[in-house]
Amino acid sequence: MKQLFTHIVLAGFLMIGSSSALASPEAETLIRDNTNEVLEALKADSSQIHALVNDIVLPNFDFVRMSKLVLGKNWRRATDDQKTRFADEFRGLLVRTYSSALVEAAGKVRNIDYSSKDKKKKGPPQTMVYTKVYQRGKPKPIEANYDMYYHDGKWKVYNVTVGGVSLVTNYRTEFANDIKKMGVEGLINKIKNQNTK
Repeated sequence: MKQLFTHIVLAGFLMIGSSSALASPEAETLIRDNTNEVLEALKADSSQIHALVNDIVLPNFDFVRMSKLVLGKNWRRATDDQKTRFADEFRGLLVRTYSSALVEAAGKVRNIDYSSKDKKKKGPPQTMVYTKVYQRGKPKPIEANYDMYYHDGKWKVYNVTVGGVSLVTNYRTEFANDIKKMGVEGLINKIKNQNTK
C-alpha cells in the first residue's frame, strides 16, 4: 500500500515543469498551485508534512464519495454516525500514508507526461486524467489515472489507479475482509487505533 501511495504522489502532486491538457483550466491551476505550495513548504520544514497533506493535498479528494465506494454494500448498512466516523478515520489513514509517501517521493521525478479525457456520463462533469511519471534511474514510467468530477465549483478526485491497481478497489477488498471479522464498528476502531500510533 505504501508503494501504491508513493506512485500516486509522484503522479499527481509533483507536476512541476510539465505542460498539461487537463479537462479544465481550474483543475490544472489547482494541481499546479498545490504542488508548488507543498514542495516549497517541504523545503522549509518537512516535519510539518502531515499538516501540509491534510490542509493542501487532501481537500482535493471527495472523502464521502470515496468512503461510499470503498465500503460498497457495507455503506448502506452503516449508520449515519458510522458513515461520518469512517470517512473521518479514512481521511486520517490517507493523511498518514500520503505524508510518508510524499517525503519519500520528493525529488525523484524526472519528467511527467499527462493527458485527459472527459467522460460522457449523466450528472456532474467528469474526467479521467492519465499520467506517465518518469523517475530518475528508472527506465519505465509509472502510469496513474485519476478519476475526477466537478462538485460544488471544484474538481475533486474520487479514485486513483496506479499500474492497474485501483485505490478504491484495493481498500474495498481489505476493508470487506475486516468487516466480515469485526463489523463496521470494529473496522472504524481499527483504523482509529492505527491513526493514533
